[in-house]
Amino acid sequence: MQLNDMLAYKVAMLASDLSDSLAREYATYQLTMPEWRIVATLGTCQEDAQQPYMTAKAIAAATRLDKVQVSRALDRLVNKGAVLKCMCEEDKRASLIALSSEGVAMYEQITPRVVAWQNRQLKNITDDEYRVFLKVIDALSP
Repeated sequence: MQLNDMLAYKVAMLASDLSDSLAREYATYQLTMPEWRIVATLGTCQEDAQQPYMTAKAIAAATRLDKVQVSRALDRLVNKGAVLKCMCEEDKRASLIALSSEGVAMYEQITPRVVAWQNRQLKNITDDEYRVFLKVIDALSP
């Protein structure tokens, strides 16, 4: 079997190419990939009025970033004023993290750009093909 025929290699290359392409959409906001993943995750969380906060551990699991990446990105986002942290009453060792009003505004400005980017990526794929693609991804996910 050739490297170009290996599933993991093809998926890794596609993911890398898509990630690099998407990075151009949020780079205008001086965000790194880990920072954008966190902002996007918290932005989605913010839309859920019942659970507007997440712990760093939950963010790491949701973004597939390691704890060090999450910690460093959160520190940068706090310094940028995009994220708020407060102590968790139930577990004093944990912090509850949410987007600040500036972070929400950033998320709301970037999201339409990400949607437009995704639409451009999918322009040569039919809706049926995309649904099959998502079904295959779900089937391959552990």
